[in-house]
Amino acid sequence: MRIIAYTFEADMHCPACTKKATERMKLDHGHPYAMGDACQDDHGIEYDFVDSDGNLIHPVFSTDATDPAYCADCRARL
Repeated sequence: MRIIAYTFEADMHCPACTKKATERMKLDHGHPYAMGDACQDDHGIEYDFVDSDGNLIHPVFSTDATDPAYCADCRARL
């Protein structure tokens, strides 16, 4: 099982585009569902980034049902 995408801003994004998007997001270790300091996944993305609505970003795994899905930013197939 591997991370193939992330959900935030009401859409799915590939790991590369998510990494770029975290530059404009903020870390919220105080969020009720936060994992805490220094928790990163295999793509180097911290678990506690929040989008503009204050929601934590969520990983999409290779085992999740995503009948062909595409990145909202670069349009790559996920």
